[in-house]
Amino acid sequence: MGSVTQYRDYAEDCVRQAQNETTAEEKAIVLNVALAWLRLAQQAEALQAGPPLAPEAAAPYERAQEASEL
Repeated sequence: MGSVTQYRDYAEDCVRQAQNETTAEEKAIVLNVALAWLRLAQQAEALQAGPPLAPEAAAPYERAQEASEL
């Protein structure tokens, strides 16, 4: 799997390429590829962050954080 930065760079390249396309259809195709790269970057970020805690699993951590703030 590539890096989030790499995926965003690919999306930027697609946007630059779209500016050079001659027809609206070609621009739309390349911009759709850019969107796909951005979605992949978002998915990779979510995977790196790990799964969110279920509310019942998060409760002990929230209580500990509240106690440490007292």
